[in-house]
Amino acid sequence: MRFVRDRVWITSITLSDYIKMIQKKTAAMLEMCCSLGARLGNGTPSEVKALSSFGRNIGIAFQIQDDLLDITAEETEFGKSIGGDLVEGKKTFLLVKALEKAKGKDRDKFTSLIKSKGIRRNQIGKYKELYVKLGVIDDAKKEIKKYTKRALRSLEVLKRREDREIFKWLADSLIKRMK
Repeated sequence: MRFVRDRVWITSITLSDYIKMIQKKTAAMLEMCCSLGARLGNGTPSEVKALSSFGRNIGIAFQIQDDLLDITAEETEFGKSIGGDLVEGKKTFLLVKALEKAKGKDRDKFTSLIKSKGIRRNQIGKYKELYVKLGVIDDAKKEIKKYTKRALRSLEVLKRREDREIFKWLADSLIKRMK
C-alpha cells in the first residue's frame, strides 16, 4: 500500500494488501447491497450471511475484471481510455502480480512506474507486452474465476432455485462484460 513516512513514499504492496484494499472498496459496496437486499427481503440469518459473502466475492472478482479490462478491452466498448491505470500509476492486480513475478530489468520497469506515479501513454503497449510475458493476464483470469466460484458457492444456502438463478445471472453479467 502507499504510505507516507517522513515524506518518503513506501511503494511495496502485496497481493494480500491489494485484496484487502478492494475488500474495503468495491467488494464492501456489493457486500452491503446484497446484505441489505437479503434483510429487506426478510432473509434468514444464514441467507443474509450467504448473500453478504456472495457480494464480497463477486465484488473482488469484479474489481480484478475491471483491472484486466483496463489493459485488454477495446476503448470503444470499455467507455474509457485503455491503460489509464498504468498512466495514473494505480495499484492494480496486474501491477501487483507483475511486481511479484518480474525479475531484473522487467522488475525495474515496474518499480520505476510506481516511483514515477505512472507512465506516458506511448508506453502502454510495452507494459501490456510485459504483462503478457509474465503471465499476469492469465493470472488475473484465474483469480476472477476463483472469486466468482466462491461467490456462487455461497448461494447454495438459498432454498429457491429462482433466487439462485438471478444471482448467477448477476455474477455472469458483472464478470463476463466485454471479454
